[in-house]
Amino acid sequence: MKLKGGVIIIGSLIWEDHLVNENKDYIRRDWRRLNLFDKRILINVPIRYGRESQTRRNTYTMVFSKSCESTLGQGLILPFNEHVTSFEILERQAIALAIAEGIYKKDNLRLTSSWGSVGLLVNPKLMLQDISSYEFIRKKWSDIYLYYQDTFLSNIYKTREESESVITQHGILNINWQTEMNEFDLLIGTPVIPKPDSFLSPKEIAQKMKDNKYYTYYQKNRENRIFTDVDKEIQKELDSL
Repeated sequence: MKLKGGVIIIGSLIWEDHLVNENKDYIRRDWRRLNLFDKRILINVPIRYGRESQTRRNTYTMVFSKSCESTLGQGLILPFNEHVTSFEILERQAIALAIAEGIYKKDNLRLTSSWGSVGLLVNPKLMLQDISSYEFIRKKWSDIYLYYQDTFLSNIYKTREESESVITQHGILNINWQTEMNEFDLLIGTPVIPKPDSFLSPKEIAQKMKDNKYYTYYQKNRENRIFTDVDKEIQKELDSL
């Protein structure tokens, strides 16, 4: 087994150096330096603004969303700086991502938390090219999530209007594999629980930023070429407020 992996990034992991800015901890900067190549690959991805964030003055941050599969936004991938030659390497990369996200910590040594989880996406072509590796990885990953079954509920990773969650009960990312992902065998990413559990209009998203005087997340995402299908509408609303 010698597989190429990477991380799907749809927000502040690419432009913030600190997990807790007030502490200047450099956790995210060090995570990128130690685990990833600084080679950005732009990808189409089903994302929208959909989680109210207390750490960003209650404005909305990105979520993966099944409802956006036909109206894709843009995110990016950073490749792992090592090949996945064992499941332990994949698990270590997943833990590193979970630490950078604030999921994996002293009081929660897991890939899942009360607000988000690390999910796995495997290239469907791997099943044809190396079925033993494909089945081995999916089984080992599923075993991790079976251990979390006391607390992990995949069905809350969707709005009440959506029929499918973006992560399965086995921790597999339930999003379509895109052409731009084809150089990879597997990817990891962080789906989060939407809050509120309903769709938001561009006006609601823009109004939150204006009311709370916080535009950093939205602006930094756009500077780093991360955006949703309705970003132009959000910008129009911001310009009119």
